[in-house]
Amino acid sequence: MVYKAVRFPGYQLDNDEHGEFLKPVFLPVPGKYNPKYGTDYGLTGQELLTELCNLYRRLNNPKCETQISYGIYKWCRENVHPYNMDALVESLEAMYSGDVESLGMYENIAHDAEFYIDTFKKDLCELGTVFEYDFALEQVRAGNITAGRELYYEGRMCDSLPFLEKYRNCSDEEYRQKVNEDYHYLKGCVLDMMPDFRMRLKQDKKKGTIMFGADTQSIFDICWYSFARMIADVAPSADEDLNYMQSTGSILYCMSCGDYFVRHSSRQLYCSKPNCQAERNKRKSRAYYNRKKNGGQAND
Repeated sequence: MVYKAVRFPGYQLDNDEHGEFLKPVFLPVPGKYNPKYGTDYGLTGQELLTELCNLYRRLNNPKCETQISYGIYKWCRENVHPYNMDALVESLEAMYSGDVESLGMYENIAHDAEFYIDTFKKDLCELGTVFEYDFALEQVRAGNITAGRELYYEGRMCDSLPFLEKYRNCSDEEYRQKVNEDYHYLKGCVLDMMPDFRMRLKQDKKKGTIMFGADTQSIFDICWYSFARMIADVAPSADEDLNYMQSTGSILYCMSCGDYFVRHSSRQLYCSKPNCQAERNKRKSRAYYNRKKNGGQAND
């Protein structure tokens, strides 16, 4: 999914009678301290989904000591502005093209781009809890019972979903059997928590094309839409011999850091972070050495 995005060079944390909010910091005239904006081809909706759900897991972890508002500030600065993307892109294009009076437009853009920390937290928790539950459900069906047993916890921002708690006292074999028997109900709970989507025509003025797609006004809209498409298009087969969690394009846990990541090849087990790739190479070298030591062939 391709979407419009805005990346501001910085934010300032402020507060009023409604709570803490972030407002962007940028200059109204062309220069080095300008936001980047336009159609984003570098980050897919599925990758954005994993980035936000990793943020949710970090900030909601009871052991996490990072201030929640700072974690949100840091994520937005390093990734993408979360709200009103289409309108902000149009306003920024108009301001920097010189079609309107820049100072007045700057003040409007700065105001329209403000958002409350509590709004972001609410949206993040709604997305994170449902994705976390659906991911654990599919992990259990693939044979990872531990993912189901560890699903429920009391988090810093919100508690995780308790749908699998009724199987806690089952043996591993019985746990998987009961989840498979109740799968349609358990998956239906995911569908019931999905928001509705409004579809409309969108025009890409630079490319001269018209696209038909979901009306997305926030990164959370994009993630929900990508999540829904992922469920509809690559949902696991009822055939237990089909290992969905090993397919290309699926979302997995990184074997090194434990974060979610989008798998781009059928053999990928690690995310792209440098430390995780270093760990992958270390384990690969160790396995190669052990195979040679034991007289086996060393395959790539």
